[in-house]
Amino acid sequence: MNNKHIYLISGLGADERVFSRLEFPAGYETHFLPWIQPLTPAEPIEEYAARMARRILHPNPVLLGLSFGGMMSIEMARHIPVERVVLLSSVKQKQELPPYYNGLARMLLRRLPDRILFQRRQYIVRLFMQSKTEEELALLRDYMQKKDFSYMRWALNAILQWQNEWVPRHYVHIHGSADRPFPRRYVNPTHTIVNGGHFMVMNRAAEISRILEREL
Repeated sequence: MNNKHIYLISGLGADERVFSRLEFPAGYETHFLPWIQPLTPAEPIEEYAARMARRILHPNPVLLGLSFGGMMSIEMARHIPVERVVLLSSVKQKQELPPYYNGLARMLLRRLPDRILFQRRQYIVRLFMQSKTEEELALLRDYMQKKDFSYMRWALNAILQWQNEWVPRHYVHIHGSADRPFPRRYVNPTHTIVNGGHFMVMNRAAEISRILEREL
């Protein structure tokens, strides 16, 4: 029997290590899909997603996206047939973005220079990610060492400007009740992890894995 395939799309600036504690059902083969460089600072998320989708090598995969990766997995599902989209700590539609991501956040992104917006982001990152263990903190330290500010600026703009209202027919949306970047009160997930934060992919991995076992 041939294996099915799950493509993992991480959050902004993260890598495959954030998925290291998840356990997937038997019969699934996992593939990490790295981020690519935007062609221009204003490349539409739809065109970026089409380029990402061309790197999928197996028919009808499951797309599992974390945070911004969840938004990207929905955009990719517009371009290729998928078995299912799994969202972790993410949003499905523009209505699930918190309202304060509109005017003020967009203005700050446009006006603040990189040295303020990114080089001094440690406090905001730690506050939002809700990391708990030394392993999680080490991942965040690696993230904060990255200097590819052009990609980060493009990705943040894509999040703030996201206008999606379409949802794939088959999806699973797992969200934490204590998520800070995407507060639960704005989100309508299929599964809620009580007291789960934005980094629950690592510190609540066992509970997420049990949901994946049931749903996939």
